[in-house]
Amino acid sequence: MMATNPECANLVTFLQFLCITAQGILTLKHNVFAPKIPLRQYFFLISLFFVTSVANNYVYALHVPSTLHMIIRSAASPTSMFVCWFVKNRVPKVNSILGSIIISCGVAIAMYGGAKVVEEEIKFLHWCAGVLILLATLITGAFTGLQQERLYSEYGKCPEEMLFYTHAIPLPMFSVVLPQMLTIAGSLSTSIWSILILNIFAQFYCAHSVHVLGTKETSVTVTFILTVRKFLSLLISSIVFKNSLTMYHVIGTVLVVVGTYLYFDFFSKKLQQPITYKNK
Repeated sequence: MMATNPECANLVTFLQFLCITAQGILTLKHNVFAPKIPLRQYFFLISLFFVTSVANNYVYALHVPSTLHMIIRSAASPTSMFVCWFVKNRVPKVNSILGSIIISCGVAIAMYGGAKVVEEEIKFLHWCAGVLILLATLITGAFTGLQQERLYSEYGKCPEEMLFYTHAIPLPMFSVVLPQMLTIAGSLSTSIWSILILNIFAQFYCAHSVHVLGTKETSVTVTFILTVRKFLSLLISSIVFKNSLTMYHVIGTVLVVVGTYLYFDFFSKKLQQPITYKNK
């Protein structure tokens, strides 16, 4: 949908935020006004989350090729690991680093093999700006996960509350692009609206699951699992839409399996946690 209608990215994000906010009000009820985590603690997290979401949308407006967009975003796992390494000053295990890098390479190769070639000229400055924005969102996304992890450790695990506030508080910011969104909403066809509604429901369950997962695993492991999910979604879509499976998919699958085994240290006979760190 983004490839054919890149201008509707902000509308999609707004409707996703609105749907999650409405569901949060129904779920939390009176607890909406008595959060476990102080509201002031949410502002840094919300700023990172909102900037990451909007920046990714803006890349579509720059008409950066979808293939490049997906390949760069597949590097989220090693980026999250290295940001965590830098911020917490703890060195991850070598097998975790290798697994994270290998799986990202596997996803990137599979995405490249499954992408359609779009013959569209793009201005070089737009291309550079888009790449820089995507690289920046990798870092802000990693810091978003770390901030979530910090809040959970300090104030307790409340995924429903965090899901609600991270989507409800940014809603007024969309007023800046409200006229544009109204114009786009009126121009969308019925088929696009059908896809959009399905996307909203899918995004709700995805966001909820990610927040629950964040209470059980580190931000680095969550990012790794999301990278695996991205790969599985690519394979499923290739089968459902009857796209041809190429040698790129085979190579990508092998790398994803090997990377997953390395990351979770399945080659070791000793049972270990998904992420362990050794002291410097």
